[in-house]
Amino acid sequence: MEWNDETNNEETVFLPYRKSMKDEGEFKFSFTGISHNDAAGAEGTSECISLFDDNTATAVTVWCKSHKDSLYPLPDEKTDGAKLARALKRAFGGSNWDEVFELASAGGSLSVTKNDFEASPTGYAWLWEITA
Repeated sequence: MEWNDETNNEETVFLPYRKSMKDEGEFKFSFTGISHNDAAGAEGTSECISLFDDNTATAVTVWCKSHKDSLYPLPDEKTDGAKLARALKRAFGGSNWDEVFELASAGGSLSVTKNDFEASPTGYAWLWEITA
C-alpha cells in the first residue's frame, strides 16, 4: 500500500460511529482510503482499521482486539474490527489480508445497520456491509 505524503492543512476528525449506531440505528461512511495498524494502542498490542475520507477530512477507526481492561471484553472474531475486515474481504476479495487492504485503498462506502435477529440475546444484530 502506498501512503499519501501530501500535507493536509485540515485536521482529520474521527467520527464516533458507535454513537450514531445507538442514536440512529445505523452508520454510513464513504471512504477514499484505508489504514491497517497491527501494533496500535499505547502499548502497541492491539490492532485497528481506519477508514478515511480525504474529501471531508473525516475518519473512522475500529478496533480488532478487545482492550485488555475492557468492561465488556469480546473474542477477537466478534469485535467491530473483525466485522469490518470480513465486510472488506466480501466486497474487495483478495487472497490474503494485505491484498484485501490494498484493494480497499481504492475507497468505497461502509454501511452498518441494525437488523432484527431473534437468535441474539438483544433481539437484533448489526450488519456490516461495504460497497466498492
